[in-house]
Amino acid sequence: MKFLQIIIVSLMSLLLVSSCGTSQKINKYNSADAYVNDFPDAFMQYQIYHLNDSLSELFIRIDAAKIPSLQSKQLDVYSLMRLTFGVYSSMNKKDMLQSASYKLSDFVAYKDLDNTATEIRIPLKIKQNNSYVLIWSLQDQVNKRNYYKLLRLEKNKNSSFNIRFLNADNQLIWKKWLEPNDQVRLQYRYGSVNELVMDYYKPKFSPGLPPYMEAAAVDNNQVFEQHSLSLENGISSLVQPPKKGVYAIRSSKDELCVASMPLFYKDFALDLTPAQKVFSLRYLNNRKEFGNMLKDEPAHTIKEFWFFEGRSKERSQKMMKTYYDRTIRANALFSGYKEGWKTDRGMIFMIYGPPDVVYQEIDREVWEYGDEAAYNDLRFEFVRKQSKYNTQEFILIRDQDYKKSWYKVVENWRSK
Repeated sequence: MKFLQIIIVSLMSLLLVSSCGTSQKINKYNSADAYVNDFPDAFMQYQIYHLNDSLSELFIRIDAAKIPSLQSKQLDVYSLMRLTFGVYSSMNKKDMLQSASYKLSDFVAYKDLDNTATEIRIPLKIKQNNSYVLIWSLQDQVNKRNYYKLLRLEKNKNSSFNIRFLNADNQLIWKKWLEPNDQVRLQYRYGSVNELVMDYYKPKFSPGLPPYMEAAAVDNNQVFEQHSLSLENGISSLVQPPKKGVYAIRSSKDELCVASMPLFYKDFALDLTPAQKVFSLRYLNNRKEFGNMLKDEPAHTIKEFWFFEGRSKERSQKMMKTYYDRTIRANALFSGYKEGWKTDRGMIFMIYGPPDVVYQEIDREVWEYGDEAAYNDLRFEFVRKQSKYNTQEFILIRDQDYKKSWYKVVENWRSK
C-alpha cells in the first residue's frame, strides 16, 4: 500500500536571486528524454495554483518507486539524487528570479522508496500579469541522468491555474483528466465569485491531418449542455460529471473559459479499448479505407489490418505493439481537451517515433530526427496556442516537403 506525505517548503528556504548569472539559453537544452520510456511525468507530476496577485504555489508529486534510476535501489544513487527548480522571466538563464535545490533524501526515506508518494509544495513569488518560465528536474548525479520539465506560464485573470481540482478528501487530483464515476471539487482563486458555469461539449474532436496537408479549422464544437456550480468561499461541492467529453469552466459573468475538465474512458492512460485501437489507425489509412474499417467489428478490423499474408506473425505482433504503445504514450503526454493521439504532436510521435532532439522555445517546440533516426534530417515545429478550452496546444507548422517522408513511414507500417 502506498502512503502519501506532504512536504511544505518555506519561502525563507528558497534562494531569491537578481538577474546576474550565466547567459546560457534555456532553449539550447535537449529535452527529448521527456518523450522516451522514462518520461518524467510517469513519476514526477506537477500542478500550479495562483493564491493571489503576488504569490503562487508549485506542487510536485514524486513517486520514488517509479524513478528508473532507483529501480535497483542503489544507496549512492539515492543519496546523491537532487530536485532543483528555477523561475525565469525569459528563456535566458541570466533572467533567473528564484531557485532552490534539495536532496531527495530530505523528502523520502530510503526505507520508504517503494511505498511513499511525496507531494512537495513550493511557494513562488510571481506577479500578476506577467509571463514566466519554470524549470524543475530530478538529477541522478551517479548515472548522469536529468529528468527535466519546462513550463511556460502566464499569470493573469484567465489563467487555468486560477482553479484547482480536489477530491472528496480535499486532496489534489493529479490526473490531467477525469474518468467515469470520478468526483471532483473545484477551488477558485477569486473567493468573491459565488458561481461558475460548466459548458459541456460532446467528444467530437478530429485527429490531426498529415503534416503535408493544410491545417483544418480549429475544432468548433458547440456547447451541448450547461451546468451551474455554486461556490462558498471559492470552493464548490462535489460534482460527478455524467458524460464523456469536455467540461469548460467559466465565470457566470465571463464568456472566457478559465479551465477545462476532459472526461475520458476508464483506464484511459493505461490501455486502449478495441474501438480506440481502430480509431487510432486513421493515420495509416486513407479516408475510404478507414470508412470501410468502421463498418466492421473492431476485433476483426484490428486483426485484418495488422496480420496479413506475406508478413510474419512476429513482425505483425511487433508492429502492432509498437503502434499501440505509442498511442497510449501519446495519450499520457499530450492529452488536453482531446485525446493525446489526436493532437499534432501525438500524430508525429506515433508515426515517426520519439524525437531525437527537442528544443523548447518561448512560443513553440521544435522536434528533430537526426542522423541516427530512421527518417533522417526531419524537423517539425509546433507553435504554442491556447485553445478555447484554455488548454495549451501545440499546432504543427505544415509543409508539402513532409509528404515524401510521411508516405515512406506509413508504407513501412503497412509493408511486409
